[in-house]
Amino acid sequence: MSSYKTTLGIVINKRNIGDNDLLITLLTPTYGKIVSLAKGAHKINSRRLGHLQLGNIVKANFFEKNNRLWLSETTNISAFLLSQKNLVQLNLLFLFLEFINQLLPENQHTPEAYTICKNIISAIKDNKFKTYIYNEIKLIKILGFGIPENILESYKQEDYVLTQNLLKSFFESIIEKPIQSNKLFT
Repeated sequence: MSSYKTTLGIVINKRNIGDNDLLITLLTPTYGKIVSLAKGAHKINSRRLGHLQLGNIVKANFFEKNNRLWLSETTNISAFLLSQKNLVQLNLLFLFLEFINQLLPENQHTPEAYTICKNIISAIKDNKFKTYIYNEIKLIKILGFGIPENILESYKQEDYVLTQNLLKSFFESIIEKPIQSNKLFT
């Protein structure tokens, strides 16, 4: 039995499956983090491929069949890479998306996570580093991880570079492995 769903979602991860298919991970306000198969999305004539860039907010239509989600259509709501970005912005986006993909369990709805993640991506897009850091701290709180005192102290002292480095180390301690996205730009 098939069932159809429509939701907004932030593209937080994508992987090639074969030559033409993509495995897409979306963070949605309704269903939490979901993974779906986009058959044929990597074909040259696929309209979905442009929509499914990391950091984009899309309206996605799914159908569920045999306990698997299949992505049928997408409409771009907000494109992160529509305007030119600098390497710092791209690095922050990839860093954040890697963390959120690692931290959030699949199919578990966390009501505020979607809104906070949307705010973080908007802050990166608009070069608002203080807002970015504030929302990262807020996300850690709603996910139930305690905030180390040194992170709060450096944030209060407005040392945002130190705060970001401390947050990165804290995220790595939570996921128990080093992040990979930093290697893209070094």
